[in-house]
Amino acid sequence: MNIKQKNNVTKRQFLNTCVYRILFCAMLVGAINLNAQAADNQCMPIGGATIGEAIDETHLIATLSGSLAAANAIITNQKKTDTGLVLDMEHDFISDKGGLLKTKDQAILTTVPGKDKTYMAEITYNVIDSKGAFAGYKGKFNSFGIIKLGEGQVIVRYSGELCK
Repeated sequence: MNIKQKNNVTKRQFLNTCVYRILFCAMLVGAINLNAQAADNQCMPIGGATIGEAIDETHLIATLSGSLAAANAIITNQKKTDTGLVLDMEHDFISDKGGLLKTKDQAILTTVPGKDKTYMAEITYNVIDSKGAFAGYKGKFNSFGIIKLGEGQVIVRYSGELCK
């Protein structure tokens, strides 16, 4: 191998080393960026139980255990289905840590055979606003349980995860 060939090999090795170092640095910066994004995507599980009562035909209040402490709800629309009812609702939930969640929801009520005005309820809560301890959190959570419309009683279990 002559000197010119040796210099070409050395230049090539140098360039390869530079390319590998640049790729390594790019991967390192990418990993740091992904960690920063993961920190921005903070998630919080929520869950508990609710015992509620109707104030009138469209307004309800409830005490909650678990992540939330209390709620009020308004039924904005009601539609009969072959299996029961679909309710459009809005909720305001508060926590004992100073958090507020506002939701826009749909409740699917399925008639319980042999029980007048008693329904199995499945509710999906879509968070549209959050404040205080919940500031910046968005997402959905769900509940299921029993609603006795004739007596104005609600018992449901809720769970889900909200993320920033």
